[in-house]
Amino acid sequence: MKTRIALDLIVPNPDQPRKHFDPKALRELADSIREHGLAQPITVRPLPNGTHMIVMGERRWRAHLLLEEEGALGKRPMIECHVKKMTRNEMHLQAIIENLQRADIRPLEEGRAFQAMLDRGWSVEQLAKDLGIQPQRVKARTALLNLDESIGALVDANQFPLGHANDLVDLPKHDQVQIVKLFTTGKLKDWSGIKAAAQAVRDRIEQGGMFDDENRPEPSKDDMAAMSRMEKTVDRIIAAIAGGFKDGECIALKSVDPTKADNWADTLAAASRSIRSMESQLRQAHARSMLV
Repeated sequence: MKTRIALDLIVPNPDQPRKHFDPKALRELADSIREHGLAQPITVRPLPNGTHMIVMGERRWRAHLLLEEEGALGKRPMIECHVKKMTRNEMHLQAIIENLQRADIRPLEEGRAFQAMLDRGWSVEQLAKDLGIQPQRVKARTALLNLDESIGALVDANQFPLGHANDLVDLPKHDQVQIVKLFTTGKLKDWSGIKAAAQAVRDRIEQGGMFDDENRPEPSKDDMAAMSRMEKTVDRIIAAIAGGFKDGECIALKSVDPTKADNWADTLAAASRSIRSMESQLRQAHARSMLV
């Protein structure tokens, strides 16, 4: 049913997933409503006390409040509404669906909304089905609620990448904070550094401190000599590979027997896997040296 309802008889949903409403965007919406009218009615749910709770459209309602403050809506400000009877759970579900359709919902807002539904009895799979999303999204967003509050604020403000934050959610909060501090001060340079530091913490926890500096054995002369040889070998390999390219083209292909190209590619792939593994372990060693 569509009708006009007084603004003072409408109340916001206290469990609305979106907690932040951009003032500039609200101002623009209010100006648009003033000039062109409300393009789409809000959806409300009738309450026993005669008021109506917003299901969808809180931004439009807030924009009307701005216009009311400016005296642009007359003596008894009204807003056009779709009135729908629904249970509280149905209301929460609809509120989440509306916000998922907006690009500016914050990751932790999403996570809190999902968790509230899980707390009401939904399973991850059923909630994902009802919302039309993948279960992994529900799991990933609710996992963000394990972040330290300061990191969550950085993620929501786009000051710390969401992808980086996903690597920290299973760590103790003091380790999360330390890793983020190392990243923001430039001591961890990119995502691979974050990932390595996170894994270093997991290894420390799993191994009960066996990777602490005081428990690390002193390298032998043979170990030092082997490392020196490896460094020189790596330098030669890098120089050789660089010499095989010109302007991004693998000029070495011109001298390769096409029948052997696949075998050579397999050899390079195996070497690449070993190099990536070594890179990961070296980054973790570097991260461990900075984590206390």
